[in-house]
Amino acid sequence: MKLLRLSYRCPDWELKDLELNPVNLIVAKNATGKSRTLMVLDLIVNIITQKSNFIDRGGYWSAEFQDINGDTVVYNFSKEFDEAKLQSSVNEEQLTIGNIEVLKRDRNGATIKNMLTGENDPVYPPANKLVLHTNRDLKKYPFLEEITNWAESSYGFRFANVIPSSNLNRTFFELLNPVFDIPVLFKLLNKKSWDTIIAQFNSVGYNISEITFEDKGDDVTIFLKENGVEKSLPHWQLAQGMFRTLSVIIFIEYLLSLKKPSMVIIDDLCEGLDYERAKKLGELIFEKCLQSNIQLVVTSNDVFLMEVVDIKYWNILIRNGEIVTTLNYKNNKKIFDDFRFTGLSNFDFFSSDYLSQKLAS
Repeated sequence: MKLLRLSYRCPDWELKDLELNPVNLIVAKNATGKSRTLMVLDLIVNIITQKSNFIDRGGYWSAEFQDINGDTVVYNFSKEFDEAKLQSSVNEEQLTIGNIEVLKRDRNGATIKNMLTGENDPVYPPANKLVLHTNRDLKKYPFLEEITNWAESSYGFRFANVIPSSNLNRTFFELLNPVFDIPVLFKLLNKKSWDTIIAQFNSVGYNISEITFEDKGDDVTIFLKENGVEKSLPHWQLAQGMFRTLSVIIFIEYLLSLKKPSMVIIDDLCEGLDYERAKKLGELIFEKCLQSNIQLVVTSNDVFLMEVVDIKYWNILIRNGEIVTTLNYKNNKKIFDDFRFTGLSNFDFFSSDYLSQKLAS
């Protein structure tokens, strides 16, 4: 499953038709809605997997996917928040595959298409649960399992939060939080993957000859041997930029080793890296995901990263009052194609008055 489009609406804010490619760079000026867009992506994953650690205030979600057969799958649901109970309840839920409705729910109950009998089965889920929470059956309702599998294979973290002696996030109560231990992930990989990690790490601008680990029960330490340096360094003594780069490379290699589709969101990729390493890491991560089954969603206003990511993979957020829309190659192809003839840099596409002039004309 690949996420193609996502919309969200609540009483005071709306995200309209965020269109996604296999790889994506989301850019936005301050106070446009980048953090809330990340929240929508993160929250729908956590609602489906029932892992949300903060109060779900409700709203309307519409997610469009492409399944492994190439069919379009649209999943919509709305929830409202009860202030007295501090709990959200589901008002409606709908799932269509192509033009066929396989799930329909309102306040009185729901029907699901049974793939064994061809009939629509009536079901009555609890008010605060989605149908896909309570009706997991691989043979009867495989389409519900596909949505759940997508959410369970979606991850996210803030690049700036990755520091030595920490997991990808240091807190269990923060947006984008898979909480993975990078040394443990490295230990799970095979020798071929270790060699790949070393080669990629060096291609970004570092110079190491070996990575080893020491396993003491729940405590795993990675050691890096730099060329020309006699003593290996444990990961918790690495510079922050060095450890962040290593962590992302290991994490992507780990996802590739699972050999199943996944989505990963990285907020502020390359934050804190110098010019050369930011460019090289951006090129590496985007190219690896583009050639794999990992759907990459990156947010950044870093000029270095913008310069190496093709603008056809950009989503520029535009805010008009409470509504946030996106400008991208799919919905404004001519604006993007015309820019290529200006001779300006990618960053100018975002920072100059080119867009405002085009949109006003």
